[in-house]
Amino acid sequence: MASKGTLFIIIASALALGGCASATLTTGANLAKVGQTTAAQMEQNATISSTTMLSLRKAVAFNDGFNAQPGNPASKTFLTNVDSIQSKISQYAKMLDSLASTYSALGDLASYDAVGTFNTSFATFDQDANKFLQSVKSSFQIPQETASAVRIGGGIVIGFIQAHEIKDASRIIKAKLQIIIPIMDDPNTKKLLLLNKREITGLIDQAAATLFACGVYSYGPLLDDLGAPLNLKSNSQTDAIVAKNSKLKSGLMNVAIELAKDQSDQMEASYDKSVVALKALVPLHESLEKGGPLNLDTVIAITSQLRTIATSLQTAKGK
Repeated sequence: MASKGTLFIIIASALALGGCASATLTTGANLAKVGQTTAAQMEQNATISSTTMLSLRKAVAFNDGFNAQPGNPASKTFLTNVDSIQSKISQYAKMLDSLASTYSALGDLASYDAVGTFNTSFATFDQDANKFLQSVKSSFQIPQETASAVRIGGGIVIGFIQAHEIKDASRIIKAKLQIIIPIMDDPNTKKLLLLNKREITGLIDQAAATLFACGVYSYGPLLDDLGAPLNLKSNSQTDAIVAKNSKLKSGLMNVAIELAKDQSDQMEASYDKSVVALKALVPLHESLEKGGPLNLDTVIAITSQLRTIATSLQTAKGK
């Protein structure tokens, strides 16, 4: 049997070891949470961008129908490209969803509940072991104080092992990010996931010009958007007045064009910010692996920017 002094040294060493492990578990949990939130927001933005492309398909269909050109070869080529991009974005979104799930799993690994569950199981094992020893008529029994020390130390040591597992998991995630980031950062990849801005604005401009010229849409929403800073709103006479004034109509047409361009810019910004977000996660993994503190400010700020872009895209789609 170990002496009391030996047990004290074992327990003191275990507590010191456990302190380091505890810090790693906390850091791992924090990284898991911010990583999951960031990846989930990136996935949402990608999904919104894919959905936004449906408006382009509608614009093409309208233009061809209005101009009595169903089956227009140029439109077919464009729509084939749109289908290809949407398919790639869908897969991109799935990857981001899987990344979010990976961070969630990292959080499970860092959960203190896992250690608590182990301690309960270990205590039960102690009891069952002693019963087994008794059943085989063994003269050996696990002394109560030793069992308690092992149970306490066992939980801490498992925490230490768990901390190593968290670091290993972090290295795996980081390694995957370091493979993905250069690919996503390649301009050629970006081209495969985003439509040409001129094509987008050209199609929407054409459809908008026709619709405005025919007077089938109200000018009220555009005017309300313009007048919002001055707290001005359109009235029941708005459409009739604009229809008779070519300058007003031309001005509002330019506003519609700018909105289309802004929507395209937001989709590009969403992609670029997502790449920046992936890059920002890498040093967090490095800090975890080195046992340093996490500076989450950068990645949290980027996630907030992505959320703002998503809101902008959804608002534009609703107009």
